[in-house]
Amino acid sequence: MRLNKWRIYNYVTMIFIHPMWDSENQRLGLKACTPFGYFLHEIGDGIGFVGLFLFVAEPLYLAYRAIVHQFYWHLCWWLLVPIAIGILGRIIYEISWRVAAKKEFNYDAESRIATWIEAGNVRMFPTPK
Repeated sequence: MRLNKWRIYNYVTMIFIHPMWDSENQRLGLKACTPFGYFLHEIGDGIGFVGLFLFVAEPLYLAYRAIVHQFYWHLCWWLLVPIAIGILGRIIYEISWRVAAKKEFNYDAESRIATWIEAGNVRMFPTPK
């Protein structure tokens, strides 16, 4: 199996912040398709934000500890915590899209219509008038 280097690059560079919605119809379409998947998506975004905050705050805290002469080298292990939190947020984000993929969720960016299969019927958001 050949690994796609751009796919790996996207995973590594987008640990904390995930791609935004293309439009409000995509977001509401996912919410209508699978509320659980949408919930996981929001949880993954929140966890990623916490990881990003800690990614900035922890080095500042370690610098503060060094300035007041209370720095210990074993505190450097705490630098791995934001990365682990970011990876956890990314995993939850990916699971949310896997849940939507089970219902064959598809979003067409040109027409801005989200479609999915529910109980054997094709559903659309926004619904045609």
